Amino acid sequence: MLKLEPWRKNLYAIALSQFIGLAGANLVFPFIPFYVQDLGITDKGQIALWSGLLGTATGATLFIFSPIWGTLADRYGRKPLLLRAYLGATLMMTLQGFAQNVWQLAAMRAIQGAFSGTIPAATALIAAGTPRGRVAYALGLLQMALFTSQFIGPLIGGVLAATIGIRPTFFAVGGLFVLAFFLVLFVVEERFEPPTAEERGSFIGNFRTVFARRPLIIIIGFAFLINTGPPFMRPIIPLVMESFDSATSAEVLSGVVFAAMAITSAGAAFVSSRISDRVGYRNALALTTVGAGAAYLLVAAATNVPSFILLIALVGLFSGAMMPIVNALINSWAPPGREASAFGLSGSALALAFAVAPLSGGVVVAAAGVSTSFLVIGTFTLVVGVAVLALVREADEAPRPAEEPREPQA
Repeated sequence: MLKLEPWRKNLYAIALSQFIGLAGANLVFPFIPFYVQDLGITDKGQIALWSGLLGTATGATLFIFSPIWGTLADRYGRKPLLLRAYLGATLMMTLQGFAQNVWQLAAMRAIQGAFSGTIPAATALIAAGTPRGRVAYALGLLQMALFTSQFIGPLIGGVLAATIGIRPTFFAVGGLFVLAFFLVLFVVEERFEPPTAEERGSFIGNFRTVFARRPLIIIIGFAFLINTGPPFMRPIIPLVMESFDSATSAEVLSGVVFAAMAITSAGAAFVSSRISDRVGYRNALALTTVGAGAAYLLVAAATNVPSFILLIALVGLFSGAMMPIVNALINSWAPPGREASAFGLSGSALALAFAVAPLSGGVVVAAAGVSTSFLVIGTFTLVVGVAVLALVREADEAPRPAEEPREPQA
């Protein structure tokens, strides 16, 4: 029987748990605008704004709480904090199926952001227990699992919403997070040595240590910038699908669009480490970001469902490679023993993108129309790609004395 190295066993279990849980979380995106409509909002512009606000509510609270959870993970262990995140997601996703008005739904989405945040917790747990030479591979595999969940989730979510209804689909999501919780509880091993009082320091001291590394903060800033694209489009895509003349329901078509972007993103995430090994982290990040920006501009010209799906898939091909490269850079620059704190701040950057981008997308659509929204996000992403070349330093410039993980896995 094949016996896996401990770090590989943990990697595969965590990646699978993230796939299961986040496939559930992504079930809801194809029908969020229609749930808003069911809750009493009828104007199309208001539906877009509320759909964006729901994403903003989750992102805003995740932005606030992610660094706190990251610091606690450095103090008490990464596995307990990942389990806590799964429990928070289980409770809040289930409760959203009972919402009676859009204000209740917004409140529950905000609470979800405060108590879940599974991605930074999973990333920190994997990075802390993986040999340094395999971190890029491990984080690429994790990102592939995340993107694959974005492929499966919306595809199934659109079908479930059209068959069993929207509210029962939320209850199914809660069940998937329960499954993810038990997978980590029983399979993942973490031999965590709590830091001494001197090593632990204060919350403020931890943040000062992380912020003292200017290149790390710059990279975390780029983590925010490159992650604005997909959430910017989430409240827009269902409306685009509804505008096309098709016999297939807009819910199902939206699921297909999200799936097309996610599946190409998953493949790109898996090979991202090979690309960065060849051209360097900075060049790889700049190349993929510029490519994504150009692809967004092309989406604005789509005139039917097939062309729209094809061009969104092209966006995913470029954007999928970006986050594994950023995560590898963050892990390289993070102070030893403060990896979870660094990824907590990165989680805040992602949360800020999730908070700002959906609402921005809704505002742009309401003010200037759908096509203009893709031109806006495309131009923005192109500018970010150029800025990467000027501001990001290569990973091998990071002063990291330890080659092995601080916390070896049992």
